[in-house]
Amino acid sequence: MMATKMADNSRNFDVEKLVSYGDDLVQLLENEKEINYLKHCVDQLDRFRSRICSDHAGVQSSLEGYKKKIDMCKQKTEAIKAEIASDAEIHLLQKELDDEIQRETLLQEDLR
Repeated sequence: MMATKMADNSRNFDVEKLVSYGDDLVQLLENEKEINYLKHCVDQLDRFRSRICSDHAGVQSSLEGYKKKIDMCKQKTEAIKAEIASDAEIHLLQKELDDEIQRETLLQEDLR
């Protein structure tokens, strides 16, 4: 009976070791799954970050292009404004022209 009990104890002990080993193995596999999942997430994050950087560079380039176009338009607008006489200048020139026409008319009448 003692020998049977010892055999049962060693068997229980072996089963307990086996269950413990199985639990450790399951935990390791679960950890490896988690690690693989985390690696997968990191890879996706890297691809996402790379795409964002690429998109950002494209947008930045477009913004710089638009800024240059806006600056060119501003320069053209300023140049055109400089060439165009203001309303006050036009009014003054028109008045001078009218005065000259009136003097010319008076001179022509005097000559007759």
